Amino acid sequence: MRLVIAAVFALAAGPALAQQVPRPPTRPPAPPGPPLIACPPHLQVETGDTPVVPQGWTLRPEHQTHYLRGADLFEGDPAELAQLRPEEDRRARREWWDIYDNGRPYFLICRYEGLESGIQGEVPRAAKRCEVRTVRSDGRGVRFGREVTGPERVEVDCR
Repeated sequence: MRLVIAAVFALAAGPALAQQVPRPPTRPPAPPGPPLIACPPHLQVETGDTPVVPQGWTLRPEHQTHYLRGADLFEGDPAELAQLRPEEDRRARREWWDIYDNGRPYFLICRYEGLESGIQGEVPRAAKRCEVRTVRSDGRGVRFGREVTGPERVEVDCR
């Protein structure tokens, strides 16, 4: 009987012990202060292609808003394809690149939902880290004709 009771306690304590596994250390937060460069949270895009309008119809131009979805960091000219791989913390929903002065410029390319192209900016030499943070929101809505939920906002900046 004592053996059965000991086995029951061991099984019950197993999940509790498994939950106490220490988390791997995360990187310290970005340096304090205002960002030196930051991706705009969204872009307004005017329709570039003018469709052929059938007789009896008129064209109604639409301005589309494209929301920030991420970024890429390049060492040197992005045409050279020296894209850097970020470190990440999936639990905190963030990625970052630590920047070291090696004499070459760094370029940040901001990526937007629904666009194949992004916008590019040179990272100031004083920057020590660029970071992408996904901020959760409980909001629901329709974007580009489909229902979206979950992470609504992405922030990208270099400090």
